[in-house]
Amino acid sequence: MLATESSSVLVMDDQIEVCRLAVQQLERIGLRAQGVCTKPELISALDQLPPDLLLLDLSLGDSDAVEIFQMLSQRSFAGCVILMSGHGGAVLEHARRIGQRSGITIGGVLRKPFRQKDLRDLLFSKSAPAVGDEDEEISSDDPTLLQQALREKWLEFWYQPKIELKHLEVIGAEGLARIRHPERGILSPAAFLPGAGTDALHALTMQAVEDAFAMGRRLEGLLPEPRLSINLAGRTLHHPALLDQLKGIRDRAESPARLTLEITESDVIEDTEAAQEFATRAVLHGFAVSIDDFGSGYSTFERLRHIPFSELKLERTVVKGCASDRQLRSICQAAVQLGHDFEAEVVGEGVEGAADLETLRELGFDLVQGFYFSRPLPVDDFLGYVQNRQNR
Repeated sequence: MLATESSSVLVMDDQIEVCRLAVQQLERIGLRAQGVCTKPELISALDQLPPDLLLLDLSLGDSDAVEIFQMLSQRSFAGCVILMSGHGGAVLEHARRIGQRSGITIGGVLRKPFRQKDLRDLLFSKSAPAVGDEDEEISSDDPTLLQQALREKWLEFWYQPKIELKHLEVIGAEGLARIRHPERGILSPAAFLPGAGTDALHALTMQAVEDAFAMGRRLEGLLPEPRLSINLAGRTLHHPALLDQLKGIRDRAESPARLTLEITESDVIEDTEAAQEFATRAVLHGFAVSIDDFGSGYSTFERLRHIPFSELKLERTVVKGCASDRQLRSICQAAVQLGHDFEAEVVGEGVEGAADLETLRELGFDLVQGFYFSRPLPVDDFLGYVQNRQNR
């Protein structure tokens, strides 16, 4: 949930009627709210009592949300911002990303005009991303956190199911690192990967592979040929012993799992030659290669010719909302055509709603991941999830 009964909310919209209506809707659902229409009024309200939540319109007359992000960042605003606008989903998504880069916690978006029910569902839904959730967590300023976690054995791997779309069956999972910190609780990669050293990232990769093949053994009998994947950081591709170590772990594991190595599109762009060399050797030695977060790095299609990939994973910000956004749907459709022309499976990440799921099915996606099916789960919970779906 983004709000509790004690939360204070500030609404900023340059149209006074819209501002009043939003305040009334908030008060009707039991929250303390006030509205402002100008930047000076906002500054005054923040000086008096910073709110827990700020509903912020994108277009603000002489100002705009991007300018407000900068001001909030300078003030170290600790609340959560909900964006609202009559603009299309793509503009809202761009604004969300800009806000996150400014260090602002973005709790969600609302398309105007919105109903009181829409507002209540966003603020009080248990499925709404909470502050500190994996997509919103602010990066740690401690570059040694991962190294410490490796040394203290705080590291563990959670698994998010991968679902094939034809029969909606689990075919495998993506392994995602977590730190179980003794004081801070469960930390997602946003808290410990930025700034981590290359040696620590390499050690993380080795543990991820070990854990994936161990999971493969536990899935034997539940899935006919478990397909597991892990993420590779671009800097680790240069490690001279990386491929030999991966092969050694696989050979010792004697697991039925097929392992896919995910390389992000941005890493392909940054060092195409290194990505090409590693991916080619990996495929020759029996690993599968996936291009992850496709759509985030703005690569030219020509670059894809240099990577022997068998899976193309479309980034969640392109998938989310594709059922109602014509532009996003067009991008998804083009990605399916592109991936299939390269004889690769196409995966949609970040599926959160039935409408988007049905759209991906219509467009011909092969696999999906997302909260609609399951968040990343600890090992035992993931195995229970697979067992329950098999029983059904």
